[in-house]
Amino acid sequence: MLSIVTIFKNRHRIVLFPKRFNSTQRTHISLNSQFYTDLTLANKKYFEHRVLNFIESFEFVSREGVKITEEIKLLIAASAIKLTFGYRHYIFSSINIIIVYPKNYFSPFGNQQHKGETNLRYKVVVFSLQDFKEGIKIVDDNLNLGLHEFTHAMHFSFMSSGNSSASYFKKHYNNLLEFMVDKAEQQKLVNTGYLREYAFENEFEFLAVLVEHFFETPEKFKQKLPQLFLKIEKLLNYSKSVFTD
Repeated sequence: MLSIVTIFKNRHRIVLFPKRFNSTQRTHISLNSQFYTDLTLANKKYFEHRVLNFIESFEFVSREGVKITEEIKLLIAASAIKLTFGYRHYIFSSINIIIVYPKNYFSPFGNQQHKGETNLRYKVVVFSLQDFKEGIKIVDDNLNLGLHEFTHAMHFSFMSSGNSSASYFKKHYNNLLEFMVDKAEQQKLVNTGYLREYAFENEFEFLAVLVEHFFETPEKFKQKLPQLFLKIEKLLNYSKSVFTD
């Protein structure tokens, strides 16, 4: 399997007293995140600090009696940090609240059944816990609810921000859109049959689905759509490496 990992080039602020996982937290993440497991010791420290800081930055709200445990918060935060690990700015400005349902739910925002959603008006990201966990458990089906919804949150946050991470994102997102204007590339994308139809709903879903594929089936992505793969790799500020201490 092609490893998707991060090499840092001044992407992180110096943290004098970084937050660290306790042994229980480290076990939870190690069992559920190959990304974390593959990091060097130094990068694990960055990851742990960011996950714990992420948890402190958002309100987690339960719906329909679901119990939001520390483990659930860790898994949700780890999904977000995996996505934004190549950026200096990693806390989403477009949301304040993370709502968790036990399973698919009737959305009061969209008036229909959902597995997850990102709502800018109310500044929330919503997950069905059942579907969120399934996205973590099945690592190669290109369906990852956490990555999908947090890509929307990242997208909206960076497009409305002016920090260095936002500027970088907007530059490479615009490059992606310009690349996809090419009719030949559009036809090549359709001919592969690689992306599910939902990717073609709009530009927001297109990016979210591409990110799911980037993390879940990178070898196949690179083989079928090499130029598009490199565009996403660049947009996320990622590069390939073997992680060794």
